[in-house]
Amino acid sequence: MIKIYNYNSIMQNEVKDFIVDNMNKELKVSDKKVLLNITKDLVDIHDNYIKTGGEMLFAFDDVVKKVVGTIAIKYENDIAILKRFYVEKEYRNRKIGFLLYYELEKIIDKKSINTIYLTTGQELEGAHKFYEKNGWIKEANNPGIYVREGAYLYKKEMKGSVKMQKKSEVLKQAEILIEAIPYIKEYVGKIMVIKYGGNAMINEEHKNNVVKQISLLKMLGIKVVLVHGGGPDIEEELKIKNIPTKFEDGLRVTDKDTMNIVKMVLIGKTNTEIVNLLNINNCNAVGISGIDNSCIKCNVKDEKLGYVGNVESIDTSIINDLLEKNYVPVISTVGVDAKGNYYNINADTVASEVAIALKAKKIIFLTNIDGILDKNKELISVLNKEKIDELISNNTISGGMLPKVNACKKCLENGVEKTHILNGSVKNTILYEILSDNGIGTMIV
Repeated sequence: MIKIYNYNSIMQNEVKDFIVDNMNKELKVSDKKVLLNITKDLVDIHDNYIKTGGEMLFAFDDVVKKVVGTIAIKYENDIAILKRFYVEKEYRNRKIGFLLYYELEKIIDKKSINTIYLTTGQELEGAHKFYEKNGWIKEANNPGIYVREGAYLYKKEMKGSVKMQKKSEVLKQAEILIEAIPYIKEYVGKIMVIKYGGNAMINEEHKNNVVKQISLLKMLGIKVVLVHGGGPDIEEELKIKNIPTKFEDGLRVTDKDTMNIVKMVLIGKTNTEIVNLLNINNCNAVGISGIDNSCIKCNVKDEKLGYVGNVESIDTSIINDLLEKNYVPVISTVGVDAKGNYYNINADTVASEVAIALKAKKIIFLTNIDGILDKNKELISVLNKEKIDELISNNTISGGMLPKVNACKKCLENGVEKTHILNGSVKNTILYEILSDNGIGTMIV
């Protein structure tokens, strides 16, 4: 019967002393000649490969009391370097090498080593095949590594080791938290307005993720005000009612029938659903609209747009009251005029006016695209507000992006420090953008 022994797992004293004192007990060897041969082999490995830090496994035939295979590795710079591999000729068809490789992999996996150095040669063909079949990828070119010609580094894919993957994820999360500390300090006690809209609102997974991020921001001590649109929900209800839709410069043309649908959807459906989601995620929220306390007063923006409102003023008293009581105000964008007429107001516009009135530190516009794209459809990560007019004039910015960009520009001109346009359907996009060194959307400054 072949057994695999780990040199380090049974070694307590010097090699010779260990073998003399324990070989008979551990390996059931009594023949002095056999003991001498084993001693010589193990001491040789110890002196040449293990003294400076390494690992040695040996295969022992319990029947004939003989070491029939050995493998030794050395650790340098988180790389496991194969220093010795040998299997006696008559045992090579008994998969001794496979057993040694397998036990060795378990050891280096526990040590979170995911790089191994193998030389070439006929005796190691099996080693190369074994590691390639078990999630290790050969790297032929390794600049800066002392790999000799004809030798290779193998790197293990993270999915090949669940333990390694979990450890890597935990370490990454810790790094992210450490990186976030200065940003958290910057925003604690400050007001952050988030405008929520786009297809991120109709996908349940994306919606839940946005809500969880807002809940975390609140737990961190950031005063969050959420302003939401509801374009997809409004569109769906209009189709059901067979009411046609028309847009002008990114704004919905709103007649009286459309206005009734907008009011019903934004206040009665979308707002209550968001509030409910926040509440069940331990984030106390209260839903309001521009009608409540007439906090959003407006007039007709353009006669051709119908009941589309132009914001005249924002009364922040009810919003501040909710923030002081540790609630998240969730604002639907229906405003009123002095006569009590209802108006559909672009959510980007409302969010910017609310941010300015509250003297918010930051405003984030969540939509269903990654941010502002240049002519080559590449994301513009940082945009200076002075460049906005140029990008609008050459049609780089157009359509539904116009109200968002203009809202950002107005915010920056009226005291809001930073503005962001992010893809709300990307997981944890808010946290990546505001609590890390590397943003994920477009920041306009």
